Amino acid sequence: MRPKFDERDAELLALRIAARDAIPGPRIGDYLVFPDGHMERFSYDWGDDIQTSPGGTFYLDRSGLASFSGGLNEAVLKARMLDTGAALPGSFWFFHHDWRTAHNGVDVTAPCRVFRLRPEG
Repeated sequence: MRPKFDERDAELLALRIAARDAIPGPRIGDYLVFPDGHMERFSYDWGDDIQTSPGGTFYLDRSGLASFSGGLNEAVLKARMLDTGAALPGSFWFFHHDWRTAHNGVDVTAPCRVFRLRPEG
């Protein structure tokens, strides 16, 4: 049984979101809208390009950075991306009260930026 999200976890989430908001550009867990309209989340950052995934789980670290567990799609150049200025909720998890032990994760939601691809050419 997973622990219940409580006031202490809410404080930890607020700190993580503040740290995340300070990270520029596309971040792991943010969304990319493809030309056909479907959305995926950023899942692995290579520097100049970034991979997306249609599913998986995202761990939200104290630093505001996220890590991903799941399958990865082909990388997309960051130079092709435009920040839409929109945000959508994204699901994440972290350890209840920051206590790292088995079966101690809490599920949370944090704001995620939405990007779209520039037209090629």
